[in-house]
Amino acid sequence: MRASPCLVALLAGVAIGTITDRARPRPPCALGDGRLLAADFHLHSSTWSDGALTPIGLVLEAERQGLDAIAITGHDEVADAKVGRWFSRLVGGPTVLVGQEILAPGHHLIGVGTEEVVDSSLPLAAQIDAIHSQGGVAIAAHPTASFWPGFDAAALAKLDAAEIAHPSIYVDPELQRDYEQFAAKGSFAAIGSSDFHGVGRMGLCRTYLLAHDDSPDAVLSALKEHRTLVFGRDGQAYGDSHLRSEVERDPALLARLKTDATTDPPSTWLDWVGRACGLCGLFGLVARRRAARGQEAPPDKRPSVR
Repeated sequence: MRASPCLVALLAGVAIGTITDRARPRPPCALGDGRLLAADFHLHSSTWSDGALTPIGLVLEAERQGLDAIAITGHDEVADAKVGRWFSRLVGGPTVLVGQEILAPGHHLIGVGTEEVVDSSLPLAAQIDAIHSQGGVAIAAHPTASFWPGFDAAALAKLDAAEIAHPSIYVDPELQRDYEQFAAKGSFAAIGSSDFHGVGRMGLCRTYLLAHDDSPDAVLSALKEHRTLVFGRDGQAYGDSHLRSEVERDPALLARLKTDATTDPPSTWLDWVGRACGLCGLFGLVARRRAARGQEAPPDKRPSVR
């Protein structure tokens, strides 16, 4: 039986994508008396949240993007993060922290390092207390000006960190100013997150942190001690001044960190060939299937005229 050209094109696209899609290297990066880690603390899965990848898919994508640590932060739930943590430990993947994005009308708050769901109906300061009681870290998620009223003085005094780099800055440059102004409201660790739902690149706007190792406790300690470094829209650095000066001593390292945090890797000609084959094959198969159904449909039965 002769294979359909559309099927051949689709299989060729899958094969090329498999060959060219390789994980970024994730070699240990020693810095001073610690280790520099790349992390993304704001990811959503398709299982109980509104992302496109399963928790297992998130772990595999994090490995592909060269991330040392991630937090899976489902909307008002933690089950998907626990599945991702189990799988990553099983395969020796990146460190997975259990987290939650707490959704409330006046704010979005991320809890990282928690095991139990935090009630979104609690006042914001009480939500942060609940995160702290589990040993976790409270992060303001994409704090645009519209969310500022939700962060009262009591909450700001307890907040650990805030996103100062988020993919939204590449859509609306003015949002970078919003995040900078929010960061000036308190003493927060600088966080960069991709808010990954399946569109865009995981690890864009990533957070770099100086930790003793890549264990969950070491990652949380680095966050609590504000040992983080983030790069904004135009490559400007935010975060711990000591960590920044350490990185700036190595221009090659600084350039690599900026590139990984702010740009997508360039596509090769083989990448484009694989995409074209896959799309053409898929659409061709769908079109052929629809045409076949049209030919199989019975003719309209019309009442006879006597």
